[in-house]
Amino acid sequence: MKKNLFLQKGLMMSECVMMHLARKLGRLTAHHIVYDACMEAYEKEIPLKDVLMKTKVVTDDFTEEEIDTMLNPEQYLGLAPIFCDRVLEAYKEYME
Repeated sequence: MKKNLFLQKGLMMSECVMMHLARKLGRLTAHHIVYDACMEAYEKEIPLKDVLMKTKVVTDDFTEEEIDTMLNPEQYLGLAPIFCDRVLEAYKEYME
């Protein structure tokens, strides 16, 4: 499973990257940066990290360590905890 998480060279983590960038750069700016970075990474078949590390607006506000964290699927759950809570709540109501 871990191997599969890394097959796309970071592209799968674009949402996480965008959410982090949005906090400092604004949502629309973050979206444009991440979209362009993902397209370049995909077209050139290179890791998303490589593109982000050469994007000045990103490296002006984020360290390499922070970018590594953004791109680490083991560090990002997205909305999964919220969805789990909703399912459990619905199950409790169903069982009552």
